[in-house]
Amino acid sequence: MIQFVENIQESRLRMAYNNDVLRFFSTNNIAPKSCEVRAVDAFTAVLYPDPGGAFYFNFKSFVTALINNSNFADTMEMSGLIRDDPNSYIYPAPDMSLQLNVTFEITFVDNTVENVTFFLTYIAGVSQSGDYKTLSTEQSYVLTPFKTDTLDRFYLKYWQGYPFDIPFYSAAEEITLRNDTNLLSQQFDLNDSTFRLILSDGDDDETLENLLPLIDGFNSIRIIDQYEDTVNDKFILLEKMPYKCGVYIKWINAMGGYNYWLFENTAAIDRTTRAIGEIENDFGNYFDTNNRVLQIGKDSQDTVKVIAETLTENETLIVSGITDSPKIYMFTGAPFSRNVYRDWVEITLKSTNMRIKNYKEKLNNVAFDFELPQRYTQRL
Repeated sequence: MIQFVENIQESRLRMAYNNDVLRFFSTNNIAPKSCEVRAVDAFTAVLYPDPGGAFYFNFKSFVTALINNSNFADTMEMSGLIRDDPNSYIYPAPDMSLQLNVTFEITFVDNTVENVTFFLTYIAGVSQSGDYKTLSTEQSYVLTPFKTDTLDRFYLKYWQGYPFDIPFYSAAEEITLRNDTNLLSQQFDLNDSTFRLILSDGDDDETLENLLPLIDGFNSIRIIDQYEDTVNDKFILLEKMPYKCGVYIKWINAMGGYNYWLFENTAAIDRTTRAIGEIENDFGNYFDTNNRVLQIGKDSQDTVKVIAETLTENETLIVSGITDSPKIYMFTGAPFSRNVYRDWVEITLKSTNMRIKNYKEKLNNVAFDFELPQRYTQRL
C-alpha cells in the first residue's frame, strides 16, 4: 500500500506557484525499484527511491508550465455582451486554473506494481509564508486578495466608464450574486471552474448593472452557490466610483486574477533618450566635410509616474499587488467605449519599493514609475 507522509487533501485548492511536495513510500516488504507519476494528458515523471525506499515529488515545475501557456498575456475580448442575458457576462478563464488526474504507480524489484490516483486542483496563484490560507475546491472564491484577517470577504473598486471584470473560482454549476445593499440579485450558469464576470466592457450601453444594479458607493454582494444562504458564502464589498480621468492600470494579482486601479489624474510622463552610437565618416578633405561621424540613431523610452493618495488598508492591499505582478497593462483606449485587448499596452514597473503599511497613519500614499514599451525610432 502506498503511504503518504502527509495527507494529500484532494479537496484543497492548491497554489500553482508554491511548492507542492509529496513524500511517500510503500508498506510492501518488497523493495521498490521506481515510481511513475502520471497526470492524464499532461505529464509523466519517473522517480527513484532514496536508500530508505521513500520517494519525493514536487508538482510546482510541472504545474506552472501547464497552467501558464500564454506567458501571462491577457487577450480576452470583452465582446458579445447581451443586455438581458446574464450568461453573456461570463467569460471562461482556463489560464487561471488547472485540474490534474494524477496516478502514483510504484514498481517493485519483482516487477509487481501498486498504484493510487488523486484528483488535484490548482489556481494560478501564490501564497506567502505567514499568510497561508486553506482554500476548498468545493467553495467559491473571488480571485483577488482577501480583506485583512478574513477568509470570506473581498474588496474591489470599480470606476464607471472603464472596463472591469471580477475573477472567480467556483465548483458550482450556478451561482447567485445578491446585492444586500438594495436586495437585488442575479443568477448565473457556470460551465468552467474559473471565469471572469464582466461588470463593464467600458461601454455604458451593456453592463452587468442592467441585471444587477449597483448604488454609488459601497455595495455588499453575497456570493451564493448552494441555492440558499450558507455559512460558506463569500462577500464582495464593491465600491462603485463615478467616472474621472486618470491612468488606468490592470495587473495579475497573487490569486491569479486581474485587479484594476485608476491612479490620480496628476500623472507625469518623462522621456529618456540615449544615443546608440556613431560611425566614422571622415574620408574627405576637411573643406568638403560637414560631419566627421554619422549618428546611428537613438533609443527612446517613456516613463509614466503615477500616484494614489489617502488609500485605506483595503485599497493598499489591492494596489500593493502591482509590486509582485508578472504582468501589468495600461489602458490606452477611450473611456465609455467598448474596449478590445489592443486597447491595453504592457508596461514594466520601474519602482523598486512601496510602503505597504504605516502603523502611525491609517491612510497611505503610494507612487509608482512605469516604463512604457521602448519607442520606435529611425536609425541606420
